[in-house]
Amino acid sequence: MSWHEALLLGILQGLTEFLPVSSSGHLVLAENFLLRNNPPGITFEIALHIGTLFAVFCIFRKDIKKILVSFIHLFKTGTHKKREDPYLRLLGFLLLGTIPIVLIGGLFKEGIGRLFECPRIVSLMLIITGIILWATKRLKIGRREIHRLNIKDALGIGLAQAIGLIPGISRSGVTISCGLFRGLSRDSAYRFSFLLAIPAIIGAAGLEFRNLSTIPKEDIYPLIIGAIAAFLSGLLALKILLSIIKKGKFSLFAYYLWFVGLLSLGVSYIG
Repeated sequence: MSWHEALLLGILQGLTEFLPVSSSGHLVLAENFLLRNNPPGITFEIALHIGTLFAVFCIFRKDIKKILVSFIHLFKTGTHKKREDPYLRLLGFLLLGTIPIVLIGGLFKEGIGRLFECPRIVSLMLIITGIILWATKRLKIGRREIHRLNIKDALGIGLAQAIGLIPGISRSGVTISCGLFRGLSRDSAYRFSFLLAIPAIIGAAGLEFRNLSTIPKEDIYPLIIGAIAAFLSGLLALKILLSIIKKGKFSLFAYYLWFVGLLSLGVSYIG
């Protein structure tokens, strides 16, 4: 893979990972229609996810710091104050919300992997994601803040994240939508969605670290270029998305998803 291909895919990953348009879906379509003779492979995709992970760390560093401080403080003061600490409760809900993706990802790993070879299915999933986003347009604005999450919220959003394993289904799109459907405020749905992504991305990247030793030396530089591009474009995408959500324009991404889904579906049938 050339450096400019790595740069292009890194930018694509960073933007689509956080904007509700499905990064996996776009990568599948890019590989099938643009890089058919030189697909990047799963290790390169993991490198891109690591880049976007650092973007999440930067944007949500305050929340992450408070969660870590509360977790450390727990061992100094005892467990009896656990219910009084909102960030410990948030950590508990993040762990609870991670269970569905661990179970579903483990049980259906091979089946989900085969879907990455089916651009037509990816195109259909993009259209379905657009329908989900469009449905949020008619919702009343929720008022529950992130510290008022409950078990049903965590499990529901966690299940939505697991469904986001399907290429073409936007992880951020379905998790934020689920949060909005559950009555969370726009900011809370946004924050919980991306905080919940952290353990999922770390877990996926960890599974692929064993393959790093087998990467040819000439492929290291495209990995680094792609990861840096994903990090920088991811920062931009997170800031753009927050602004769009606060303005109540989240459903507008549906038009883009329908366009790309129908276009790629048509191209796949034509030739």
